[in-house]
Amino acid sequence: MERTPEIKNISIEEVIKIFKEEEGVELTVPEAEQIVEFLKMLLTVTIRQFLDE
Repeated sequence: MERTPEIKNISIEEVIKIFKEEEGVELTVPEAEQIVEFLKMLLTVTIRQFLDE
């Protein structure tokens, strides 16, 4: 049975705060949502690849 990992540990507000503090960039909520989705996808692919090896 294949499980679908779900990653929810970083919030949109945290992404906005990190970018503002570290990079001086003001993100909109939709931009931060896209970043969170990308990070989830990247982590999911990485975990699957690791488990397949």
